[in-house]
Amino acid sequence: MQVTTTSPPALLEALGNVSRALRAWQFYPTGHPSRKMSIIQAHLSLLRALDGNDLSLRCGRTGFSLPNGEALPDSMCVAASLSFELFARRAQTITFLGDLFQEDLLDFIGIISLAPDDIQQAGGLEKVMREHGIRTIWANEFDLTVILGKRYEIESRGVVPAGLDEIEEGGPDIPATRESVPPPEDAGPEQALHALLNRLGTTVDEDVYPMLALQGVACCDTLVTRHEPALVLPLAELFARHAADPGRGKRIAAAARLGLEKLAGRDEFLAFVMESLGAADGVSSQGALAVLAAGGQAAIRRAVDKMAATENPAVRKKLTQLLVRLGGSAVAPILSILGDSRWYIVRNLTAILGEIGSREAVPDLERCLWHSDSRVAKEAIRSLAKIGGQQAEEAIIAVLLGTDSALWPQAIASLGGMKSGKGLDVLLQIVCDDDRYLQNLVLKCDALTAIAMIGDRRATPCLIQLLDSKHLISRNRWALFKIAIAACLAGLGDDRALTALRKKARGSDELARACTEALGAIERTKD
Repeated sequence: MQVTTTSPPALLEALGNVSRALRAWQFYPTGHPSRKMSIIQAHLSLLRALDGNDLSLRCGRTGFSLPNGEALPDSMCVAASLSFELFARRAQTITFLGDLFQEDLLDFIGIISLAPDDIQQAGGLEKVMREHGIRTIWANEFDLTVILGKRYEIESRGVVPAGLDEIEEGGPDIPATRESVPPPEDAGPEQALHALLNRLGTTVDEDVYPMLALQGVACCDTLVTRHEPALVLPLAELFARHAADPGRGKRIAAAARLGLEKLAGRDEFLAFVMESLGAADGVSSQGALAVLAAGGQAAIRRAVDKMAATENPAVRKKLTQLLVRLGGSAVAPILSILGDSRWYIVRNLTAILGEIGSREAVPDLERCLWHSDSRVAKEAIRSLAKIGGQQAEEAIIAVLLGTDSALWPQAIASLGGMKSGKGLDVLLQIVCDDDRYLQNLVLKCDALTAIAMIGDRRATPCLIQLLDSKHLISRNRWALFKIAIAACLAGLGDDRALTALRKKARGSDELARACTEALGAIERTKD
């Protein structure tokens, strides 16, 4: 038998998708879009993993292994859950052929949805699959020659499993499943958890679900005590999906949230979730968000420490996005650690508060304006501008009236972005400040850009006066300044500036061209 050379992550992802498809077809009714999409995704990912090769795997209680006995490293245990289901139905090996048919995979999922006792009463897994006409998936057979001979016999009979569209449009459905057989009495917590995952995934009984959830958490307690937090992750992912699914009912959602809170209260599990963010088989975005929300301040602190420690920019970005998605519930925990001694941590937290946009954070962000590191103060200005409101606006204006000139450019840009009417006076003060040598030319041009963004025409008379003024020294710098004034007047669109602009447009220098463009912009505004 030829074994595919696919990478373990791709293979584990494909087997995990088959496991998820099994759960989807057990739970959702005929016609639900999740059923069809789960089969399509599982089939495509398996084809990619096979890459035209055949693949044989051994099925065990704790996961899949290759024919040589090498175990597949499955820290997520999603693929291991599928292996346990097959093992419970007496499948010692499973073989996927390189030309895997979608209808074969669909019928295979239907068969393993049956209770193990039912399959045995029907003659065993191999017989049931053969009778259903499955040609590209084989149980308990490694020998390719034997498989090809049996495949020829099946194809000669003309028996073909029903296709996806036929089933979803009212054809023969996958049989309803009974709850999986419980693990043996001497089974370890991982086997017990596998069985509970199956039952939690299929039950819609609001009285049974909370009891199963508590049993699952108890199994996880044992696993965490044994320093095996990776085995806990599938239950956390399941709780995250159920807590966010209104179709499961309020009591099930509440039980799932309670389960998440209990799992998130385990420090070692929180640490594992943070570490697994960048892994191929790590926690999903939905799962990580649910754990952070359930874990409260301790979980957020973990996320912040991970942001500080990681050198992976993708992980930092993901953590930032997760904290922002938490929204208002993350504000209080973040504020409680805003006094961290590490400037880069405070800067990142300040940026997150700006993205969340809660005005509850404004007083603390004001204090960050006076942080000893200007990078923190600049980020605080940006965040205050994003949040907006009178208090934030006045805080940024106060920066311009202060003595820290390093912060002025950011404050000016933020007032422009906020379209701050209150900021107009201080911006005009910067523009009109007596500076015959224009040593602050860049700052004045920044202020003009902000005034144009604000769009307050009260600035027009002052700007016209500056445009008309004459200067014998620093003429090149004054020409640049007046070009910026012309652009600002164009942005304001005030026809009171037309006369002054026409006067300066007579010529062929850069200022004349800028005034001509400003005239055209104002005329278009009038039209």
